[in-house]
Amino acid sequence: MRVATGSAHAKIILIGEHSVVHQQPAIAVPLKNVKVTATLRETSRGQRLVSDYFTGELVDLPGEFEGIRVLLQRLLRRFDALSLSFVLEIESAIPQERGMGSSAAVATAIVRAVYSFFEVSLDPQQLLSTVNIEETITHGSPSGIDAATVSALQPVWFVKGLPLKHFDIHMNAFLVVGDTGVTGQTSMAVNSVTELLQDAEQPGVGQQLINHLGTLTTAAAGYLQHNQVRLLGQTLADAQADLSALGVSHPVLQKLIDAANAAGALGAKLTGGGLGGCMFALAKTAGQAKTIAAALTQHGAVKTWIEPLSGDVNY
Repeated sequence: MRVATGSAHAKIILIGEHSVVHQQPAIAVPLKNVKVTATLRETSRGQRLVSDYFTGELVDLPGEFEGIRVLLQRLLRRFDALSLSFVLEIESAIPQERGMGSSAAVATAIVRAVYSFFEVSLDPQQLLSTVNIEETITHGSPSGIDAATVSALQPVWFVKGLPLKHFDIHMNAFLVVGDTGVTGQTSMAVNSVTELLQDAEQPGVGQQLINHLGTLTTAAAGYLQHNQVRLLGQTLADAQADLSALGVSHPVLQKLIDAANAAGALGAKLTGGGLGGCMFALAKTAGQAKTIAAALTQHGAVKTWIEPLSGDVNY
């Protein structure tokens, strides 16, 4: 019986949340230490999925995982194997609905596993277009930034309506990601920003914040490429101030951000849609990163991850 595996990793938006919806740039970075693996095993009968979120026959998959079901069906049809009997096991360290690209990473791992199972090569563009099947069903109109980052080794520069670009960085620092344990509310946060932009009592305020976030994002790209860690940290802090003013932060996020700063972070901010989800902090050394992670746990983070942000490790 044949067996094949595929993998992917998490991602976070480093800077540019919400402003990216309004034609400003955003930067996403892969979290290679936060992984998902899909293992496809041929069996004698049935089509079964095994995961932390659902275990059972594929036909019984809950509605919220319709994107996964359709993706698998399309892949099996692509290889003329709709009747294949298998067990697909998903092992993921990526929490759902935290802005870390969980659905795109799972889809990427599945596509890679299936192509490996049938011993067919898979080019990057075909990977992205196939993952987009799941992402479109799950998210409606995905930007593509999640799929591009969870399968990449480099950060992604993204401007709405323009092709995604990967770029090299040269920085010796660490990211410390903290999960609040509160599900993010991306749609609500986006609507909140839109309402502020249309607020007749505060004309221009929302747009100024959006434009400033765009300026900060452009500056951050330069700092990443020239190992300007402290300047990047201050830029992240400034971006958090803008996001808070836009109304998309949350008391549990701010509690962890304050804890990170008190523990020596060079800068800290929310990541993703906001109103819950995750935050992250920037640390200069591995020791500082561990200190910050401990502080986040002490102040209520349900999970933390440390990721090198360094060209020295082929980030």
